Amino acid sequence: MRLVSSVLALGVLSLTAPASAAVVLSDTFDAENGGASFLTYTGFSNFAVTGGVDLVKSGDYGISCSGSCVDLDGSPGPGRLTSLQSFAFSAGDIVRFTATLGGNQRDSASDGFFLGFNFSGNTSLVDYGYNFANLGGNDQIVFAGVTPGISTSYSILGNESFGSYSLFFTAGNAGTLKFFVGTNSADNVGPLLDKIALSIDSRVPEPAAWAMMLAGFGLVGTAMRRREKMAVTFA
Repeated sequence: MRLVSSVLALGVLSLTAPASAAVVLSDTFDAENGGASFLTYTGFSNFAVTGGVDLVKSGDYGISCSGSCVDLDGSPGPGRLTSLQSFAFSAGDIVRFTATLGGNQRDSASDGFFLGFNFSGNTSLVDYGYNFANLGGNDQIVFAGVTPGISTSYSILGNESFGSYSLFFTAGNAGTLKFFVGTNSADNVGPLLDKIALSIDSRVPEPAAWAMMLAGFGLVGTAMRRREKMAVTFA
């Protein structure tokens, strides 16, 4: 019984373990424009620009960041970046968009920013929420239902350090999305975007997990047949 119980537990773990948590897009903006600053930049490899944003090399214009970053309130602004690529997700997937954002570094005024997803059609969400560094860094669930898109907004002080701000949801059905980040600051000094990442955590077992589960059930069958033979031998 001990062997059978262990193998059954292995099979259950194989079914319940996440299949994969993959970063499907990551961008630091360091390679844009050869690493040089460019005001009102529109040549991003992974994003389309609405309004105006500035590409800033660390050290230029009194701004310090890792490599290069994006002033979301460009010259002129404000601006928004939207992913050029659409990303597919399946029912049960957990999708998380994370942006590393900081204050404008040129005055102490607060600047608003927003993060969001646009879906290809009405999408059922098991949940949706956010995780902001300056609000304790804990996931907050705020919505569940059917929607064509979701977004959240917040304000960041001009002298605030870079931190992680994320938006996430658990999908109730399959679909595709584009994600975006921007500001409505409109004073030519906006929040700074240093890097972004989009991850999709798939809850469908991978082939290796299925193989482990099937092997486990095979061992269960073998163990049970051995028990039957032993019962016949010692009857």
